Amino acid sequence: MTETKNIDIWTNRINAIRELLPEATTFLEKSGVPKISDSLALGVSMLWVDAADKDQLIFAALNDIQRHFLTGNEFDEIETVRGVEPLMPGDDLISSFYCLWTLVWDEFRGISVKLSTISSGYSPVMSIKCHAEGSEIGLLPVDDDKIFLKCLGDCFLAETSAIL
Repeated sequence: MTETKNIDIWTNRINAIRELLPEATTFLEKSGVPKISDSLALGVSMLWVDAADKDQLIFAALNDIQRHFLTGNEFDEIETVRGVEPLMPGDDLISSFYCLWTLVWDEFRGISVKLSTISSGYSPVMSIKCHAEGSEIGLLPVDDDKIFLKCLGDCFLAETSAIL
């Protein structure tokens, strides 16, 4: 029974990644990434599938912050972005691909959750950034929802100074 469950999980993931490959290839072409390859498109597709898996958790958490803690503040809608940015970690230029969820309030306060990977191989990293406070919390492993929620709460507290 476990074997079948594993096969189903893998099959569903493979199908979701395969379905996004044409869109990922088009995204890479439009973004101006210098070296487009099948493995790069695969990594972007994998990132997008993982981001879709995290969507409900991230949106629910940011919506909870809006409803329960920011009732007197003016806030924007939660914004989502897929993007790419160049990185120069030495002599080589690589690309960082990301999915970003952002909640902003009071014009300069906000929280961003980023799921990203680099072009040299698929290795997803999740981070939470406080806008006004400026700190960033890196999360490993990315699949521990309890750690994510704790870190998101800590970032919100730092951003609002709610406990001071």
